[in-house]
Amino acid sequence: MLKQVQHDAVIMSFINITPEIKYLPSVENPLSSDVVFIKPEGSDVSWIFDVGSCGEAAQRINALEGPKNIVISHFHPDHILNLLKVKYDKLYVTKYTKKYTRAGDIVDGELTFPDGIKIYPIPSSHSKGCLVLEYKDYAFLGDATYVRFRLNAREYNVQLLEQMIKKMEEIQAPNFCLSHDKGFVQPKESVLRIYRKILARRVDGNPIINVNDFFNEDGGVKESEDSLGNNAKVKI
Repeated sequence: MLKQVQHDAVIMSFINITPEIKYLPSVENPLSSDVVFIKPEGSDVSWIFDVGSCGEAAQRINALEGPKNIVISHFHPDHILNLLKVKYDKLYVTKYTKKYTRAGDIVDGELTFPDGIKIYPIPSSHSKGCLVLEYKDYAFLGDATYVRFRLNAREYNVQLLEQMIKKMEEIQAPNFCLSHDKGFVQPKESVLRIYRKILARRVDGNPIINVNDFFNEDGGVKESEDSLGNNAKVKI
């Protein structure tokens, strides 16, 4: 057990985005989301976006001193399982996620906090009840932009994709952070370009866009050098 903890600590070193923002990258065994830590300047409160499922992430969260507020992007296990292991002061979820967490304040509109943190829902084909956390130049989207899996098909719902793109266009932050993606931080316009291209594949009368042929084996987009995210291959 000790050897496994040491191994996890090596592969899950913090990556700093700014002096106020850092994250633990996602891992595949066990499948665990990126875990974001934000300590706004001048604030006593630490904000955590998703808690992952691996032991190292839970240890890092519990090691934080002072008040801790947690925001969960959506209810999939790799994003929420550590809630059973961590201590926190406030928890923010959607009504869909609360069915699984059985705790937390429900977010059904935009919440803005004095330290600059913003939380709001975003439509998603991947999962019902997705939340975004936005702080300064960065919007953390979790898995909201990714596909829905049905049998062996990778799909987007046209209506939800249109709504998602509209919401993404409204986001002020110039950088989007996508969970499970090797390029965790990406320019907003690069991400939008991908999903506009997917939306352009819609066919009148068909509410679904199949994107099986849109991906390379590594999760990238065939028609573009932009990355779409490794968890396009993760079936949850």
